[in-house]
Amino acid sequence: AVVSTQSTGTEMNNAVLVQHSENMIEKIKVIEPYITWGYPSLRSIHNLIFKYGYGSIDGEKSALSSNVIIENKFSKQGLLCLEDVVKQIFEAGPHFEMLIKFMYPFKLQPPKGGFRRVAVHFSKNGSWGNRAEKINSLIRKML
Repeated sequence: AVVSTQSTGTEMNNAVLVQHSENMIEKIKVIEPYITWGYPSLRSIHNLIFKYGYGSIDGEKSALSSNVIIENKFSKQGLLCLEDVVKQIFEAGPHFEMLIKFMYPFKLQPPKGGFRRVAVHFSKNGSWGNRAEKINSLIRKML
């Protein structure tokens, strides 16, 4: 999975999880000057879902605060708890797309210490662009 956070625009500090593919990387490169992105760890995905996870339940935005919510919605797919959701997303399992459509973007806090040099690419000590695995330290600052 790839996570991207918006650093400019009307919806600042949102994060979304997308499936890693060459097609998706090409799409990300088009908007790269406006986002920072990378490859989150299992722990980061877990923390995002458990702290900021919301899903659409009967057309309403509901916090993913209980395994009962997951079991009621996805038991036919063999998903019984939030840990199953985390695993499916981390591994980009067969239910990845369905889960991502079910979930809302993560609305995170601004990073502690703020973004640095927002007009400069991450590789040049700025904020936007591909952070690869270093996205995990940014996610921790935004939780």
